[in-house]
Amino acid sequence: MSKTRYAISWLYGEFRIARFQRNEIDAQWESPTPVETRNDLVRALDAAAEQIDLSQKGDVTIVHEHDLHTHDYLEVPSMKRRDLEKYLQRRVEKDKSFPEDAEWCYHKVSHQDHKEGVLLHLLPKRIVQSTVATCTAVGLAPKSYVPLTEIVSEYLPSTDVNDNDLILVVACFDARTEMIIALGDGEALFVRELNYGLSDTTVERFVSDVNRTIRYARQQMHRKVEFASFMGRSELISEHSLQDKIEVPLRFEEPSADPYFWARWSMRLGSKLSANFISVFAQNNITADSIRRVAAWSTAVVVVVAVVLTLFTSGLVAHRAEQKRSIEAHSTEIRNVINRVETKLSLGRSKVDHLGRLQATSKNLPSLMMVHLGGMTPQEVTLTEASVERSASGWHFSLQGTVAGDMRQGARTLARFEHQLSGPPWHVQLTQSFTGTWMQQFEQGKLDDNAQLGFQLAGNVQ
Repeated sequence: MSKTRYAISWLYGEFRIARFQRNEIDAQWESPTPVETRNDLVRALDAAAEQIDLSQKGDVTIVHEHDLHTHDYLEVPSMKRRDLEKYLQRRVEKDKSFPEDAEWCYHKVSHQDHKEGVLLHLLPKRIVQSTVATCTAVGLAPKSYVPLTEIVSEYLPSTDVNDNDLILVVACFDARTEMIIALGDGEALFVRELNYGLSDTTVERFVSDVNRTIRYARQQMHRKVEFASFMGRSELISEHSLQDKIEVPLRFEEPSADPYFWARWSMRLGSKLSANFISVFAQNNITADSIRRVAAWSTAVVVVVAVVLTLFTSGLVAHRAEQKRSIEAHSTEIRNVINRVETKLSLGRSKVDHLGRLQATSKNLPSLMMVHLGGMTPQEVTLTEASVERSASGWHFSLQGTVAGDMRQGARTLARFEHQLSGPPWHVQLTQSFTGTWMQQFEQGKLDDNAQLGFQLAGNVQ
């Protein structure tokens, strides 16, 4: 099993990805622009692949918060898990704030007064599905897809707070603020989101909203809030300037100042959480290739052990030539079995990878490829015509344009362009190179070293 793992924090448009080796960050990348849509995510992962080499495939944990993400606390009677999930499914259809299908998960909460409830998380299904498909297409296998509250629930017990303390957690981001009322043992009780970030111009409004949330929590829980814990971008307002304005003592969580704090702590989460947008069934589908790999290698190990034992036995009865020949024939048969298993495993991996790419891009491949071309086309190249068409045998594309400079410079530029097209994520198999176009122009006497050089490219998307 690969020791390479990844973590993505995608919080209100702020996108960061880190690659981990043995629980330490090996490489990291942050999007310089907000990532809001599926196309933004495709571009972000494409850029990340160039910076931190996503070819080292592995599992990925995703921490995601979106404006359409809702977090509702519901008091529920004690019931079995199957009955609880049926009840929550009915509440989801009734309470969702968007018209489309919803994906949901939940976190069970137990209060000190023995009351039980759940924190129900809802997100449009299309967002979850497109995120999982896009990650899968670049070789990342999503195992956990969780809201921010799960990181807070994991982090709080590691701090010096009492389990029963009522705490206000204020998570600050560039464009949004999320406030979470939680117990010191990590149980998140309810969530409030502000549609603005923490800045010098929003101090008064920010203080008012924090105090209003503290009063609401005190009224609902019939107990005081011990302190407000600031996480994330709290550097704009010092502790001294806020202490006299907010109604409870303040704490600033220094570890959360690290931009990759949320990604680091997501690596501590297990994949069997109920507050996971990826079901266990979906996880099994995503990791089917890994299961086949383990099974194949386990079979190979068993076979090798059998070979060793058989050869050892043959040494004890070496005087029986007929038995020795039989054992050697059996060993050859076993090696053939191993070769067939490895061949089937390789074919299976290729099919799964191909299926992942098709799932993520087949419905929108022309537009995705056009977006990708915009970023990879050299400055010296001007595209005058581009088309992507589908036929019974697959996707075909063609490009026409000109390249500036002399023939030597133009040839280098176009050769580099063709090499990029043949690499990930499209793996284009060229059926027509620029060299064929130039040869036709040369034969017709139209190839001019002092003018812009025309070219044509065509190929199949693998």
